[in-house]
Amino acid sequence: MSTGVVIFDRQHYGKPTGGDLGAAYDLDHDGTVEDHEREANLTPRYYLPAKKLLEEQGHTVYVLDQGWYSARHREARRLAILHAYQRCVYVACHVNAGASGSNRPYSLVISDERSRYGRHIAAEVSSAIRDAEIPGLDRCITREGTPTEWTNGLNTIKGIYEGPNNIAGICFEPYFLDNHRHHYASTEEGSERIGAAMAAGLHGYFQNRRRRVY
Repeated sequence: MSTGVVIFDRQHYGKPTGGDLGAAYDLDHDGTVEDHEREANLTPRYYLPAKKLLEEQGHTVYVLDQGWYSARHREARRLAILHAYQRCVYVACHVNAGASGSNRPYSLVISDERSRYGRHIAAEVSSAIRDAEIPGLDRCITREGTPTEWTNGLNTIKGIYEGPNNIAGICFEPYFLDNHRHHYASTEEGSERIGAAMAAGLHGYFQNRRRRVY
């Protein structure tokens, strides 16, 4: 079995200025947005189960949660150099917001337009999400971030491209926390299923020897 390295970045959380936990929504409709209803506190619900599954499969997993994104990208590049003979995947962990009234909300995986391996990873993860048949997440799309399109997503991963050729990054936004069709995904059970699906997609990427980069 070919094993790899995954670097989960709990973005928004841990910035030097503090106070940024990303998007927020009153998920339980009690009139108050509480800490557990904020983006940076929802992402561990899916990346920690994914971490556990990936480690059980023999992969090495790191979690970053401090510093500016540029500093985290530098650390990810350092880890890729440390694991020079393995493929490395950097995942900027997010959840989405802004589609409260949409009848067609989507899961989203963004790669850097310059990175063909990023496109491969995004395709594997997107396919795994659809295959998992998680209620509400039947539509999972991939997009390439550029300086003019999907730029916010690109900014979460753009420093990864400067690293060695064994690392590529994706921005992962599996659900809209303010859309009723994605409510199940925001629950503990739904998030665990998202984590399992993401782990399956990443494991599949590592196992596909045709995509070796070393």
